[in-house]
This record gives sequence, structure tokens and C-alpha cells, in this order.
Amino acid sequence: MKKYVEIKSPFTGGKVKEISTVEEHEFRKERFSVHVRYYICEDTGERFTTTEQDELLFNELYSQYRVNHGIPFPEEIKDIRLHYGLNYQQITKILGFGVNQYAQYEKGQMPSESNGKLLSASMNRQFMLHLLEDSRAEFDEAEYNKVYQSILASEVKPENETQKRLIYRDIRRSIYNGFGQLNVEKVSEMAKFFICKEDGLFPTKLNKEMFYADFLHYKLHGQSISGLQYQAIQYGPVPVHYDTVYDNIDGICKEIVVAHDMESAKLSCDSCNTNVFSEQELKTLGEVLAKIQPMSTQEIIDRSHEEEAWKHYRDGNQLIPYSEAFSLKLL
Repeated sequence: MKKYVEIKSPFTGGKVKEISTVEEHEFRKERFSVHVRYYICEDTGERFTTTEQDELLFNELYSQYRVNHGIPFPEEIKDIRLHYGLNYQQITKILGFGVNQYAQYEKGQMPSESNGKLLSASMNRQFMLHLLEDSRAEFDEAEYNKVYQSILASEVKPENETQKRLIYRDIRRSIYNGFGQLNVEKVSEMAKFFICKEDGLFPTKLNKEMFYADFLHYKLHGQSISGLQYQAIQYGPVPVHYDTVYDNIDGICKEIVVAHDMESAKLSCDSCNTNVFSEQELKTLGEVLAKIQPMSTQEIIDRSHEEEAWKHYRDGNQLIPYSEAFSLKLL
């Protein structure tokens, strides 16, 4: 796919074309198919990229590698430390990492496969206590006892995983949730954002706004906002088990109204908390809202039916892989 953009060539100051395609890239002696974007200078034919384009490539490449090897994502690595109430020095001693290594992993540096598996295993509290015992010589008695009590006092699970699985089903990271960590708070505030901005909303239109927001963010940044999975049904792309998802969001009210000679549930809410989103995520939500808000429910259904993401997966209500984000026509 090629399109003209306003950016100028750094070589001649002339026109450029943006190229969006799929390429194979190697990482740690493994090859992965990733979506790439780059510019071509029309005068010289030279290729160049922006920081955002490079980040998109590496985000998708690293996400695939992490999933394939069971390596936690940066936010999960940070959650481990915070869950046990440890500082960088303490958790580094327990795991036997180098100085500043844990902090770098939290910032996105890719752990080795062996360190990645150690990090995954450390999510288990009992295993973490065993590691602490093995590293006892690294601590004086007072600090050891403090760390031991901190780990021991941590909850077995930071969230109700059983309830999350009942509502959202498969919550493992994959191409089917945009390699995003299922974030119940972001799911809730994302839905409430659109409902509040629309001053009430029917689920059919809300489903499309949720879909386009997650898929557009993946297209731009290589990761979804909510971590939700989507499937193609008769009325277009929808979050999996969307009725159950919306029913379990505090602050959303449901009113049965008659529209087009049939009863429908209209959703409303008083407020949403946008502080849970990053600046990039808020920008994506705003862009989707600006595009879809003027549309009627039927218009957005019709437009979603033009998407390859729906056409390819509508038979059997299949899950839609986020790789289809790069074929979006509406955004």
C-alpha cells in the first residue's frame, strides 16, 4: 500500500511516499514476519524511517519473541517487583541479576531466554521464597527478615484471575489481543469514555468504537489499548462476550428503549477516568471518536462491513487477528 504524505525528504526536501508492507526480520537467530512502515524519497529512491516507525517494528518483533518464549512484558516485570513490595536492589539480589538489569527490563530491554523464564517463575510466591532462601547470604539478617515478610504478605494473586477468565476467557497475550495485557480498568474506562462522549450509546456502535480504537492503536504502536479479543459477527467486529464485559463495568447504566420498532439497551454513564490512559492512548481514542461520533449506528455497521478484518472472519464468527489492523479503511 502506498500513499502520499506531507513529510518531506531529509535528502532533497522533496516529496516522499509511505510504504506499508510485511517483511521478515531476524532476532536472536529467529525470523519473524512483522509489519513495517518506511518512507521513500521520490527524487533519490532512498529509504528512511521515523522513530515512530522503528518503534512499531520493534514492538511487534519483540512481542512475538516474548510470546514464543514465555518472557514477561515490561509492565508485567514491573508488576512482579511492586507486587512483592521490593526495591530494585532487593529483587536484583534475589534473582541474581546484574546491577541495574532489572530496571532495564522494566524499561523494555529484552531479557535472555533463561532470565525470562526465571522472571515468569518468580510470579509464583512460593518459588520467590525459595529464591530468597538461596540468596540469604546477600542480605543481613534484618533486611532478610523484612524482605521475607514482604513477599509472604503479598497476595497469592494480585487480581481475581478466576473472575477475569470467566468474563474475558483467554487472557494470554497473542496476536488476537494485540499483544496487550488484559487491563480491566482500561477496558472499563475505554467503554465509559465513548459512552460519556456520545451522551449515551447503544452497544452496537460502542462495539465498533472499541474495535477501531484497539486496532488503530496496534496499527500505530504495535500493541492494543485494552487487551481485548474481537470477533466478526453479523453486525460487524465486536469484543468477545461484549454483553458480559459491559454488564461487569461499574458505573454503566442500562436502559431498555424502543428503537426502530424493537427493544434495545442504551448505555449511559456519568463520568470516566482518562488518567488510566497514556498520552498516545488518549490521542487514539480521540481520533476514533472524531471519526465515528457523527455516524449513525447503521452507518458504522456498513463501514465496518467494508473492512477486510470483518470480511475474512465473518464465517463462523471467528476471532480477528490484530494483523488486520494494517488493512483498515475507515482510519
